[in-house]
Amino acid sequence: MKNHIRNLTGLLFVGIFIISCATYKKELHHGEGTLEQARMNAIIDFANSSYKTPRKYLERRNGKPFDVFWITEWKIEKINNRYILGILPEKDEISLQTKDIIGKKTAWFPTNFVELNGKLFLWHDSLAPLSKEVIEIIHTYGILDSISVKRDLGLLPEDFEDNRTISTDDKLKGVDYYFCKDDISKYKKVKTNIATGYYTPPKLNCPD
Repeated sequence: MKNHIRNLTGLLFVGIFIISCATYKKELHHGEGTLEQARMNAIIDFANSSYKTPRKYLERRNGKPFDVFWITEWKIEKINNRYILGILPEKDEISLQTKDIIGKKTAWFPTNFVELNGKLFLWHDSLAPLSKEVIEIIHTYGILDSISVKRDLGLLPEDFEDNRTISTDDKLKGVDYYFCKDDISKYKKVKTNIATGYYTPPKLNCPD
């Protein structure tokens, strides 16, 4: 009897997963698409997929999984018929500098965002100006570091000690997405900590 219940429970979970997957797949852009549309497809897929925060980060974050992610466009000249995008969790705070001015372009500070399913996705567009909304949403997620701005403006006490550290983690994995430009509903993804171009990419049948 217990095995029968266990089997029914397993089938129920599988059914829920299939229905959920089919639902969000309908939100994807189909057919030929722009880089922006491919990026949105990656966001939709990632926000509806299970990304497991490594245990050591869960311990540091009091059990809170990653909820802020960077999106990067990978440019590989040999693959002109694909879009390649990477999504990597933000494990530290994002530092705002006095040179990052609202209404002006930034060197690296994120200028665009999408919030979906409790996750914040950020990316930098060299042509887009910094907006107040981006700064506010990063602050809302509790990862805005404004110490440099306060220091430059003389707003910190004289005895302030800057204990900020820059950490690296070569083992932290992100997800790389490979899209066919002619139909961006066709894609494959790779969870990896290796930079794109340094591992064998997935086979994706895209027209030359």
